[in-house]
Amino acid sequence: MNASLRKIGALLQKDLVDLVKNPAMSVVCLMPIGFMLLYRIVIGDVTADAGLDARQAALAGQEIIKFTLGSALCMTIGMVGSMIEIYGIAEEKEKHTLRTLMLANVGAGEVAASKTLLALLAISVDNLACFFIAGGDVSWLGSYMALGLVGSIPVVLVSLVLGLACRDQMTAGFYSVPVLLVALVPLFGMADENLARIASLTPLGGIYDLMGMAVDGTLISSEALSPLAVTAAWIAASCILFAALFKRVARDN
Repeated sequence: MNASLRKIGALLQKDLVDLVKNPAMSVVCLMPIGFMLLYRIVIGDVTADAGLDARQAALAGQEIIKFTLGSALCMTIGMVGSMIEIYGIAEEKEKHTLRTLMLANVGAGEVAASKTLLALLAISVDNLACFFIAGGDVSWLGSYMALGLVGSIPVVLVSLVLGLACRDQMTAGFYSVPVLLVALVPLFGMADENLARIASLTPLGGIYDLMGMAVDGTLISSEALSPLAVTAAWIAASCILFAALFKRVARDN
């Protein structure tokens, strides 16, 4: 057990160095932060010129912060989670780094644990930066960070399986696009009521809705049961998928 933990720690250090040295992965980690800066500037200018009274401005501000914080969660989880898992593993397979690790008595589970920890760490750091850039109230920070970690589970597990199934970075690009698109679906729920219902059933739809409830102060209420159930269902489904496919894709490649 101790030997396995030491291996995971060493792998995590290596993966952190690779993340910093890889320009593509570093840029993707910075993209959600850049989008939050853009949202803050653009949306702030729109509401400033709308001629709203104090009450209307307060209501508009609350809706905006719900959208920006929910968007930050979806973008960070979708972009960073999929990039680190799918592209990271595909790059190691393409350069035969993964094969070398396996020959050095490093198990597939240890590699998976390292990649998962790295993804969760990067997502948490990005989420923290996006929260303060978006102007979130400190009282929401605990809920925001917890929702970010919980919402990451299905995306990270599915991306991990897809990364192991990839043979090169070109295949990784093909696999990562659907993951990212599905993660971003909740952002478009404001456009249409029917689309909002569909978006609430997606892997990050429940997390997006729960973040809005946290801003409204209704997170601990019966209204939260439905998005919690959706989130729990996706976590359970991703765990089942991971358990069913992990050994197969790790062995076949």
